[in-house]
Amino acid sequence: MNYKSGICTFCGTGCGHLLDVRENRVHGVFPMQNHPVSKGRLCVRGWNVHELLNTNERITTPLIRKNGELVEASYDEAVSFLVENLSKYKKDTSDEIGFLASPRSSNEENYLLMKLARAVFRTNNICLDSDPGHRTTLDVLHAGTGMAGMLGSLEEISKSEFLMVVGIDITKQNPIIGSELHKAARAGATMVTIDTRNTQIAKLSKDFLQIRPGAYRIAMAYLAKVMIDENLHDADFVKRFTAGYEGFAASISSLRESDVEEKTGIPADRLKETARALARARSAMVFFSSGISGFDRDTISYIYNLFLAAGKVGREGCGVNPITGINNLQGSYDMGIAPDLLTGFQPLSDGAVLEKFGKEWGVKLNGAPGSSVYDLMDRLKAMVVVDHDESIIRNVSEISKMEFVAYIGAFRNNFMNYAHVVLPVSTYIESDGTFTNTERRVQLTRKKIEPAKNIIPGWQLYVKIAEKAGVKWSYGSPADVMNEIAKLTPGYASISHDTLSAIGGMKWPNGAARFDIEKSGAKAAFAPTIANFAVPVASQEYPILLMIGESQHYWHQNNLMKKTNLPLREYNATLLLYPQGYVAISPQNAKELNVRDRFPVKITSPYGSMEAMVQVTDKVKPNTAYVAYFVDEMVTKFFMEHKDVLKRGEDSTIPVRIAKV
Repeated sequence: MNYKSGICTFCGTGCGHLLDVRENRVHGVFPMQNHPVSKGRLCVRGWNVHELLNTNERITTPLIRKNGELVEASYDEAVSFLVENLSKYKKDTSDEIGFLASPRSSNEENYLLMKLARAVFRTNNICLDSDPGHRTTLDVLHAGTGMAGMLGSLEEISKSEFLMVVGIDITKQNPIIGSELHKAARAGATMVTIDTRNTQIAKLSKDFLQIRPGAYRIAMAYLAKVMIDENLHDADFVKRFTAGYEGFAASISSLRESDVEEKTGIPADRLKETARALARARSAMVFFSSGISGFDRDTISYIYNLFLAAGKVGREGCGVNPITGINNLQGSYDMGIAPDLLTGFQPLSDGAVLEKFGKEWGVKLNGAPGSSVYDLMDRLKAMVVVDHDESIIRNVSEISKMEFVAYIGAFRNNFMNYAHVVLPVSTYIESDGTFTNTERRVQLTRKKIEPAKNIIPGWQLYVKIAEKAGVKWSYGSPADVMNEIAKLTPGYASISHDTLSAIGGMKWPNGAARFDIEKSGAKAAFAPTIANFAVPVASQEYPILLMIGESQHYWHQNNLMKKTNLPLREYNATLLLYPQGYVAISPQNAKELNVRDRFPVKITSPYGSMEAMVQVTDKVKPNTAYVAYFVDEMVTKFFMEHKDVLKRGEDSTIPVRIAKV
């Protein structure tokens, strides 16, 4: 057998695998024993990645819409069609054109797409096809420490004495990281989970604090207040290495114990013991989701401030650790996929940075920040979308009205129904490329098979588009692209395809395991917070707080997961039980409604309603409910009316009433 090493590209963990490649086809996948992250393990998604790579749902030829139908075309025809149409729209500060990038694309491809948008089509309206949770997290961490990424290291989980998991079912979203946490807990680390639902990681924890929806920031603020009031914070660390402590301490001084108990639903004594355990530990880490179901800025700020006050930032076995659910979400922001950023979180508004990029690219760049595509949906006339998950179909009404839509991707999906031109690209095993995992680990994957039917990789497509638009790029390989990235990006300065040849690659900046407070050169700043401790409140008319999130192996309308057999089997099995989707309610509420598992109910909010079956479970508290948004009809019939609520991520709650049908 011909085993070729590579990395899994499903979630942000970045596990190592071996692909069984024969006759230009992947026949199986096996774990890589000596990989520093996965250590000989794969999750159910990773074990089935070969099914995705062999799917018959590949896009195999460029397509142009003529007379309402997509018809086959050559790359030259399709690229010419795209450039001709995009060239019609106003440049620079116009809201007429936007680019929606993919957090699954390689660093090299995302960099070239970013360059294409800014330097060729003259727009800064570029963003990611993912919810904004990770950007918010990076903003907080970068402002506080200068590092726009995870402050800790996955390899140091085993060295941490105290582990906190907040609002993420990590055993489902990132199972390998979840297993590392469980392993550390079994070895003696204290693990505490704070969540609205009794998840698997909660069951594996020493202590589980089941919190009411929308109250995470209150719990984090109170944990910090307990440490400060009881003089348990690391006063020496705070004095030597931080700035802004007094302002933060003052902002949480008004929190009252009785209010905290009422709003969080957690007894104050249990929160106090958690704060004491955190303070006593010599090392501690916190893990939370920062992607699809990320927290708002205030909650992230309180999490960061809590661990900073405890002295658990910038030291071995310590860290504030956002966990990404999509494989290259961190790398995408590293590559400047944002309306106001260039690579390495360098601000577009910095004149020296703008001049540096303009000189390298041979063009005068516009320094005015653009806007997110999502903020421009009702104004855009043209949009370019790269390989996406189906969450954007929430905006189907606006997309269908656009004058021109281009789709670039490897796999068929519903978005093609709205595209005027479709440009196929190869998968990650059909070209060289790098991906950056959730802990800033940049890894290189080499080409393993030839693309089917002369499909070209994304980096070559972007070179073709630029050339058709009159700009000559001289890249001969993805390695050339990475060399330019390294030249322009301080954190990636020591990274090249040659330096990434070892298994596991290297972390930025310059191979650093974690943020090191003694080497940072500046004090870590406490994040500013708003002392707003209000929580979502139910009413007599809408007495139940509905939460929204993932189910089984899904955390949204995941285009790729539906193309692998085992996860698809689980998805279909769920649909067999709950054809219209389900709403999870507590046994107490089920008794009050006089319903049993799989009984049909109607869920009504002030903005809309839907019908589903109930799933009776002790995972949710009484007077709360949970809906997984993974069924197409549910998205279109109900969640379309709650798009603004969904943007709040893990704290998304909708007051509803539920009635038996």
